[in-house]
Amino acid sequence: QVSQNELDWFHQDSETQMKKWQQEKKENRETLKALKGTVKKHSDTNERYLKSIDDKEKQYNACLNTFLETSNKFANEKGKLEELIKKSQGDSQECEKRAVKAEVSVLQTWKETEIWKLKGTIAKAEGNLRVLKALS
Repeated sequence: QVSQNELDWFHQDSETQMKKWQQEKKENRETLKALKGTVKKHSDTNERYLKSIDDKEKQYNACLNTFLETSNKFANEKGKLEELIKKSQGDSQECEKRAVKAEVSVLQTWKETEIWKLKGTIAKAEGNLRVLKALS
């Protein structure tokens, strides 16, 4: 009978332990299920972020390429404009030289004309002086 009592206690302990393990197993399954849901959620979020990063990287590369093209275009235009400025400065200096030469030429012509007028006036005065000497 003692053995039977011990056997009954053992069975009760076994059943208690089994119920406890089954409860732990159930809790572990629920925890595992919740963790799988969390993992799935994080995985989906991670995929969205990766896709977003890829999209942003594509946008960045497109903007960078546009910027580089525009930058190169403006650099080329700047070079052309600088060349035109140098050429224009050379042309401007040449025009200034021609303008100075033209002004000098006009002044020389004016001087020569005035000298010719003065010589004419001197010749008339000398002629008048001869006439006056001859009359006196």
